[in-house]
Amino acid sequence: MHLKRHTIVYESKNQPSQLARQRGAAMVIALVMLLILTLLATASARMTLLDERMMGNTQDRNVAFQAAEAAIRTGEGDLIAPVLPDFDGTNGLWQPAAPGDDPVWETADWEDVGNDVRSYNGLANAPGSLANATAAYAIEEMPAVPCVLCSEKAGVVPDEPAIYRVTARGVGAAGNATVVVQTTYKRAN
Repeated sequence: MHLKRHTIVYESKNQPSQLARQRGAAMVIALVMLLILTLLATASARMTLLDERMMGNTQDRNVAFQAAEAAIRTGEGDLIAPVLPDFDGTNGLWQPAAPGDDPVWETADWEDVGNDVRSYNGLANAPGSLANATAAYAIEEMPAVPCVLCSEKAGVVPDEPAIYRVTARGVGAAGNATVVVQTTYKRAN
């Protein structure tokens, strides 16, 4: 004769079974892991957006710099002419500021093309985003400087000023970046 053994487990209705407790812990751990993964994904997306914005701003600044460089070369080209126009404070041609005053390029209205500054129009056919950039320049006649290193003309002030300050301002395609470039140009006498 075989005896069958039966085990009877009695559960209290007030205490959950061991299996039910394990299922609840697994769900809590899964929810915590899901929350951590969501936070990591959100942080990664924010970093990517920040990187894209920084790259866009860097590119816009580079475009503004290229526009300003092109304008400054045009300003230097204007100074090659055999006879220069009067530097009377119009059309971007200025006399130097009085001693103690702010330099002309700091006080000029860079939006007043034709009066305070000269427009640079060479960007219209430029490739890419450079075509959407804008640039302007101004030329300032500097005071004549006595010849110091000249052996036969030492201390003599020339009749015509030969040194000019060319200032160009470029604005990027998006309009967020502005670059000012400046050079000093000496005309041959």
